[in-house]
Amino acid sequence: TTMQSKQLFGVLCAGGGAALAGLLLPLGVAPRAQADADAATGVHGIPETVPRVSRAEEEEKKKTAAKAVTKAELKDIQTIRRTMSRRDTTPEYKKLGAWHNTLRGEDMVEEMELYLDGNEKSVAGVYRLGCSLCGHRGIIHGGITAMAFDDTFGLCAYSMHVKSRTLENNGSPAAFTANLDINYRKPLPCDQRVVFNAKIDRVEGRKIFMSGYATNEAGDTKYADSTALFIAARKK
Repeated sequence: TTMQSKQLFGVLCAGGGAALAGLLLPLGVAPRAQADADAATGVHGIPETVPRVSRAEEEEKKKTAAKAVTKAELKDIQTIRRTMSRRDTTPEYKKLGAWHNTLRGEDMVEEMELYLDGNEKSVAGVYRLGCSLCGHRGIIHGGITAMAFDDTFGLCAYSMHVKSRTLENNGSPAAFTANLDINYRKPLPCDQRVVFNAKIDRVEGRKIFMSGYATNEAGDTKYADSTALFIAARKK
């Protein structure tokens, strides 16, 4: 009735928020304190056993895991010589190229060892780079590092994929660089051996996706890492 409604309104005004909260709780409207309690105990009152992790903590864990994997994958020169097959000669198509011809010689690309691993679809190039290839004093030019990566990726694509499919035109390897991305991690000193590794990650049609890295002889210092996309030419 109208009289009862007026009496109820008076009670609410006199009792303040406590009376209002008491009426609303049965209707499923919980105050902030109840919501916080629910969040602490979990859904439907079941305690949460998994601690909450912030997005920043998740990203940091991913980075740490990635670094651990990368560190585990690095190979020293002795491991490469022991586990991979050495290629006796430079591929014919490379003998007149910049890396295997123009830059070969004293104080440039002084030494060269090429290794293959058919099971892992990977290759490695061991080079001694002379100080005539520097940008800054004592530090190999970044463009030389890029050329070494590109040549190693080319050898990988040719030896592990293109050659097996006989995609060659007039004696030249029918795969070409479409993209080369390099992260320079530390300065690369001249006049010492450096190891460039490359492997095929996946092949999609004529696209060959690869990744690689460059380290010192001991395999405990990474100078740079790289990814590449090569395109195999259509077979004639």
